[in-house]
Amino acid sequence: MTWALARPCRFVSAFLAGLFHSRLIKRALIVAPKTLLAHWTKELSVVGLKHKIRDYSGPSTNIRNYELQYAFKEGGVLLTTYDIVRNNYKLIRGNSYNNDDDDEEGTVWNYVILDEGHLIKNNKTQRAQSLFEIPCAHRIVISGTPIQNNLKEMWALFNFCCPDVLGDKQQFKTRYEMAILRGNDKNATTREKHIGSNVAKELRERIKPYFLRRMKGEVFLDSGASEEKTLAKKNELIVWLKLTACQRKLYEAFLKSELVHLAVQPKGSPLAAITILKKICDHPLLLTKKAAEGVLEGMDEMTDDQDIGMVEKMAMNLADMDPDDDALEVGQDVSCKLSFIMSLLRNLVKEGHHVLIFSQTRKMLNLIQEAILLEGYKFLRIDGTTKVSDRERIVKDFQEGPGAPIFLLTTQVGGLGLTLTKAARVIVVDPAWNPSTDNQSVDRAYRIGQTKDVIVYRLMTSATIEEKIYKLQVFKGALFRSATEQKEQTRYFSKSEIQELFSLPQQGFDVSLTQKQLQEEHGQQVVMDESLRQHIQFLEQQGIAGVSHHSLLFSKTATLPTLSESDALDSKSRGMSMMPRHYYKGSSSDYVAGGAAFALKPKDEKFTAPRYSPSNRSAEIPEKIKTRIDRLSQTLSNEALLSKLPDGGEKIRRQISELDEKLTSAEKEKREREREKGGVICVDDLSADMESIVLSV
Repeated sequence: MTWALARPCRFVSAFLAGLFHSRLIKRALIVAPKTLLAHWTKELSVVGLKHKIRDYSGPSTNIRNYELQYAFKEGGVLLTTYDIVRNNYKLIRGNSYNNDDDDEEGTVWNYVILDEGHLIKNNKTQRAQSLFEIPCAHRIVISGTPIQNNLKEMWALFNFCCPDVLGDKQQFKTRYEMAILRGNDKNATTREKHIGSNVAKELRERIKPYFLRRMKGEVFLDSGASEEKTLAKKNELIVWLKLTACQRKLYEAFLKSELVHLAVQPKGSPLAAITILKKICDHPLLLTKKAAEGVLEGMDEMTDDQDIGMVEKMAMNLADMDPDDDALEVGQDVSCKLSFIMSLLRNLVKEGHHVLIFSQTRKMLNLIQEAILLEGYKFLRIDGTTKVSDRERIVKDFQEGPGAPIFLLTTQVGGLGLTLTKAARVIVVDPAWNPSTDNQSVDRAYRIGQTKDVIVYRLMTSATIEEKIYKLQVFKGALFRSATEQKEQTRYFSKSEIQELFSLPQQGFDVSLTQKQLQEEHGQQVVMDESLRQHIQFLEQQGIAGVSHHSLLFSKTATLPTLSESDALDSKSRGMSMMPRHYYKGSSSDYVAGGAAFALKPKDEKFTAPRYSPSNRSAEIPEKIKTRIDRLSQTLSNEALLSKLPDGGEKIRRQISELDEKLTSAEKEKREREREKGGVICVDDLSADMESIVLSV
C-alpha cells in the first residue's frame, strides 16, 4: 500500500496498535530519517506500544545488535534509519532466526513501513535494493510527495509495495507516462490532451485501492474540531526580484564567457554552470576569491571529476570579474535577495511576527545571519552542522521560549519533520529543482495546530535560471495532480519554454514573463482581505518586479477542447488499450496478502521488457517514430482485430515498447546534436542530477 496523508505517524501507529493488541502480528520494522524517529517513539507510546519499541538507530553496534535480537525473540516495533538498513540489511533479514510457528507466511517481519518513502524513488540505489532484501508479509510507504519530479518515482514506490499493480518500468512508461507527459504539455494537440486525460484517469483508478491521500483540511475535520474552528489560511506569494547592478553584471558576463560555451558542448558540464548561475542569484559574495572554494560546498556526492573541476574554474573566473571584496559588505545592496529579506524582516518583526527563513546553502544562511546580527535581532539556527541531539532543544526554544523571532534553517535539514507553528511567516530564499523540497519547508509552519494565517514568500529572481526552475516546478506539480486528482489540470507551460537555460532574457532582467502569464491566468481570482492587500502594497514598494499568487496554481479546472468525431474514437480506443485488462488475476484482498512475496523479485523475467537493438536507433527522426507508435496503438485499440490474433496483440505491445525505447534514444541524440550546434539544454534531464547534490548536510 502507498499512503500520502497528513499526520501519518499517528495514523499508522494506531493501525499497528490494533494489530498488536489483537495478536495478529508480532514484529514491525519502521524505517525513517533520523530526525523523525522521536516522532514515531512519541506516537507509538500514545497508543500503548511504548513497551514494544526497540531502537535500532544508535551509534553502538553492540546495543543495536541487542535490540535486534530482542525484537526477533520477543517481537515488537524496530525503529531504524535508511542508512543503517543499507549497511545492515543482512542482519535485519533475520536469516539466523527461524520460528515458522510465530511468523506470518514464513517471514520474520509482518510489516515493513517506510516513512518519507520517496527516498527510495530510484529503485537502483543501494538504499532501495537493501530494503527489497528484507522479506516481509506487508509493506507500507508513507510519503507526502510520492511524485516529486516524474511519474517513474510513483512507479518505484508501487514496485516496492505492490509491483503487480503497475507492471514493470517499461510497461508503465509505455502505457502511462508517455501519454500523460504529452498531454500535460501546453502545446499538446487536442488529441494528445484527450489521450493524456483518459490515461491519467485510468492510472488514478488503477492505484485507487492501494493509495490513500488525505489533505490537511480532511484530517482537521476528522479530528473533531468544532464548527467555529477553521483550518488556518495559507497565502503563498512568489516575490519576483530584480537583480542588482552587481548581480546583473556577473550574470551577463558569465553567460557571455567561454566557460558557458564549453559547458553546453557535448562533453561540457551544464550542471556546473547552473550551480554558478544559482549562486549569482543568491549573493555575489558567494563567488569572491575568499568564498571561491566554498562553491564546492555540498558537492561531495558529485562523482564526475570534470564537473568538480569545472565548478572550481568557473568560481575563480567569476572572482576575477567580481568587484573588490571591500565593495561587497553585507550591508550594501549587492544582493537583491538579502536587501529584500532585511526590508521584510523589519516590517514583520515590528508587527510581532515569528519568521522561518529557509535556504539550500549554509553560506547563504551565514550572510543572512550576519545581516540579522547587524540589525540586533535575536535568532535561532539549524543546519547540517547542528547535532541531532541539539535540534530538539532548539526547536523547543523557538516554540516555547520567550525570545528569538527568527529561525534560520537549511532546507535539507530543517525542512523535514519539524513542527514550528509559532511562526506564521515563511521565507524560501532559493527555489529547489524538486518542488516538494520547498513545499516541505512551508509545511513546517502550515501544520494542523497552526492558529494563525500563514504567509509564504518564495523569492525568485526575474528572467534568470530561477524563473526557469520555477516553471519546471509547476510542470512537475501538474504531473502529480494528473495522477492523483480528478479535475482536469491547467497547462501552464510547454516543455520547450523551460528548456533554454543559457541565454540572456530579451525582455531584460526587470520583467518576469512568468509573473505576467500568471497574472493573466489568475488575476480575476485574487481575493484578499484588507490586511493582505496592504501587505502586498508594502512588498511592491520595495522595488520588486511583481508578486504572483502561488496558492492559486491549479485552482482552476481546465476545459478540454472538443475533439472531432474521428479523433474522439481514436482517443477513446487509445485510452482503453493503454493498460492490459489484468496484471494480476485475483481479488484485491488476495493481492494485498501475497504481493510482498513477489516484491522480493522485482526483476522477474515476465516483467522484463525486451531491449531494442541499438543498430538502427538513429535511423529515424523522433517524429516518425511517434507516428509509428500512434499507428500501432490504433491497431491495438481494435478489439475485434485483437480477438482474432493468437497472442491477443502481445507482439504489437512489444513493438510499441521497442519503439518507445528507440524514441527515447532518438530524442537524446537529437538533443546532443542541438547542443553541438549551440542549442538548448533540457532542464528535465538535469534536474535529477541537481537533486543528487545535497547543498547542506
